[in-house]
Amino acid sequence: MSLIIGLITGFLMCIPIGPLNVWIINTRIKKNSATALSIALGGSMMDLAYFYTILSGLSFFEFSETAALYFKSIGILVILAMGIKELAAKGEIQVSEGEKVTNKGLLAGFMIGVLIYTSNPTLILTMTGLGAFIKSLALFEFNQLNIILCALGLSVGSFLWFVLLVKVVDRYQEKIREKYLALFSRTSGILMVALSIYMGFKIATL
Repeated sequence: MSLIIGLITGFLMCIPIGPLNVWIINTRIKKNSATALSIALGGSMMDLAYFYTILSGLSFFEFSETAALYFKSIGILVILAMGIKELAAKGEIQVSEGEKVTNKGLLAGFMIGVLIYTSNPTLILTMTGLGAFIKSLALFEFNQLNIILCALGLSVGSFLWFVLLVKVVDRYQEKIREKYLALFSRTSGILMVALSIYMGFKIATL
């Protein structure tokens, strides 16, 4: 039951369009499915870590405030650079047909997924709310095994949504390239820049 609840929750929570969805679509159109799914995997792995931490009340890592500030700042700068790069492309969108998949490219995609995910300012609130809601349903006992299964289910569910999203883009990629590629590129750039500015503001006002 805990695994099923996690699967359903993970799938449904990823449906609303956000920075990760847009970037995955953008990457699939410009590059390839493997790189797009590596970004999705990075986000889904963070789902697993975050949700397990919230459900169990544990903290895996203890960082000093200074170290945490450095990590956040680096993430914000990377997201900002990605957004500016997309916006600077304007109408001259380059699509790499059949781009070769490399381990370096997959690792870069994975890290982008992690950065986009961890830079989302609403993530902790969303995850905490979901955790509280699931606990309130009392559908299963909250022991260590069920907590792990629920978090794993949420991670797998979110990844399945991204797989479905990539499959849909695979099917309609030519139409998307013709009509919506510039829109997706610009939207993803705006979302990245807005996210980095918001996070920078949050850090500056701490």
